[in-house]
Amino acid sequence: MLLELEGLDASIEGITVLREIDLAVDETEVVGIIGRNGAGKTSTFKSVMGLQHVQRGSVSFRGEDITVYPTHERKRLGIGFAPEDRRLISKLTARENIEMALWGSDDDGIDIDDRLEVVLDIFPAMERFLDQPAGKLSGGQQQMVTVSRALVAEPELVLLDEPFEGLAPSIKQDLTESISVIRDELGIAVFVAESQINQVKDFVDRLYVIERGEIIAETDVAGEITDDEELMQIIGGG
Repeated sequence: MLLELEGLDASIEGITVLREIDLAVDETEVVGIIGRNGAGKTSTFKSVMGLQHVQRGSVSFRGEDITVYPTHERKRLGIGFAPEDRRLISKLTARENIEMALWGSDDDGIDIDDRLEVVLDIFPAMERFLDQPAGKLSGGQQQMVTVSRALVAEPELVLLDEPFEGLAPSIKQDLTESISVIRDELGIAVFVAESQINQVKDFVDRLYVIERGEIIAETDVAGEITDDEELMQIIGGG
């Protein structure tokens, strides 16, 4: 198994926000986690990245316990993260924001242009604004940059936190198609968090549902669910 969370409890300023989280993502798998705002999706991702205090349980990557590893070490092992708030530096260009993921790399032989070509193959529209300041880009353009920054270091797993939030329908469709490319052509596993099942049900292999910091359901037939109300009926929440 590529990523495993077992019996994980996490807290913010002493308040428990995740309880007994058990989930897994296998190689080249696309896994979704859905839940309303504040349910624990972002806290789950931050726990994977070492940005959240873990009280109990473990985070393992390729069978190695990384629970106490710092964030930069998790990235070095092969986990990329595109956070919900994007965290772009507005005065830097799109290109510079993407290249930041390679700064300080242990690999002196990195060809930055080659790495950029890989993400440009996924988001060809990005070539038009690579040299524009990130702060002047639209929300959809910023999202392309954020995902590209997570991919340029060639991770084995990428976490996408609410990637469709606030995007126009056409941009959402482009991003959905890019997730298939990321998995099928680059061989990267994808773990995506969203608040609505209709955003992810057509491309995930498995789906977890989180509520009040607990995993309350798991399904591998997300594509057969038509809307959030039906999902809640299936899992016994409605």
